[in-house]
Amino acid sequence: MTTFRAPLLVAGLAALALVSPTAPAGARPADSGVEVRTAPTTRFDVSDLETGAPPAIAWSERRGGRTVIHGPGGTTTPVPNNLVELAPMGSGYVVQTGLSRPTTVRWVAADGTAGRREWRTGDGIAVSARGRAVAFSGRGGRVWSIDRDGDRVLRFSPVPITGRGTAVALFGEDCKESATSNGCAVYVNGARGWLTSSHGIVDRAPHVRLTSTGRGRWLGGITSVSDTGTCSAMLRDARVRWRTCDNRFSDISPDNRHVLGLPAYGDGFGPQTLDVLATADGSVVRSFASARDGSSATYFEEVWEDAEHVLVVTYQDGEWAVVRLGVDGSMEYAVAPRRRSMDVRSFPIGLQTR
Repeated sequence: MTTFRAPLLVAGLAALALVSPTAPAGARPADSGVEVRTAPTTRFDVSDLETGAPPAIAWSERRGGRTVIHGPGGTTTPVPNNLVELAPMGSGYVVQTGLSRPTTVRWVAADGTAGRREWRTGDGIAVSARGRAVAFSGRGGRVWSIDRDGDRVLRFSPVPITGRGTAVALFGEDCKESATSNGCAVYVNGARGWLTSSHGIVDRAPHVRLTSTGRGRWLGGITSVSDTGTCSAMLRDARVRWRTCDNRFSDISPDNRHVLGLPAYGDGFGPQTLDVLATADGSVVRSFASARDGSSATYFEEVWEDAEHVLVVTYQDGEWAVVRLGVDGSMEYAVAPRRRSMDVRSFPIGLQTR
C-alpha cells in the first residue's frame, strides 16, 4: 500500500476533524482489550545493509527519463513516467497514472501496449486478496472493477460522495455474481467511508469514518481525528475487535496475522517509524523506530512481500532503496540504494498495490 503523501493526508484529516469528536492521540480506549507492553524495536537506519534477493512482487523504477515495471521473474514493462500505482493483472498490469496530469486507470500488456479503455479516477486502487480483481472510483462516486486481462469491466452502484472517490479495499475475487461467485464489495472513501457491492447494496462503512485497509474477514479504519492524531478500529466480521490511538492502519499480511501500523498522524516529509501489529488484538509485535539524532530512514510505501516480510521504499542520506523488513527485526536491501532527488511528488521507485 502506498503511504499517503503528506499534503493529501493533512487535508483529508482536517476535513474529517470538522465532523469528528476529538480523541487524544496515543491513548488506548479502556475497552480495547489490548495489553500495553514494550515491543522489540529495531533502529530504522538503512544506510549500510546487506543486499538480499530482489523483490518477490512487482516494483517500478523511474530512471533516465523512462519508467519500467520489474516483474518478479525479471521481466520489464515500459509504462508512462507519471505512474503512481500498479497491480499485476493477468498477463499485464492495471496502472494508475497522475502526478501533474489527470488521474487515470488503464490496463497495459506485458510489452507496455495500452488496453482499449481508460477511466478518470480518484487517487488509489483497491486490489483483492489474491490479486484477481482491481477496483477504482471516479467522479460522483462511480465505482468499477476490472479483471481478466482488462477485458471484463463491471460497474457498481455509485456511492454518495462529491468529487472522485478513493478505492481502498476490495473483498471478493470474481465480481460478477454467478453460481460460483458471490460477487464483490468495494470500500470507497470520500469525506467519509462507504461500501458498494455487486448485489447493488450501498451503505456506510461500518463503525469507521474512513476505511484504511481490509483483507479476508478483517477491516480497519479511522474512527476519529484530533489536532494531534487519529484513532482507529479493527473489525472482524463487521464487529469491532480492538481500537488504538497510536497508529493508522496500512497493509494486512497475506496470512491475516499482522497489520502494519503507521504513525497516528502523517505530516512532514514522511514517517520514520513503523509498527507490526497483531491483527487479532493490536499488540505490537515489532517496531522499526527512528533514532533520536535523526539518523534514520524515511519511508513512503509499505507492502507485505509474504507473511513474514514487508517491503518499504526508503529515503536516507540522498538515496532511495527498497528495504526488506522481517517480522523478526531483520533488514536488508531488496533493491540497492540509488541516488535520486528527494521530490516526493514523483517517487523514483514504487511497489505494487496489494
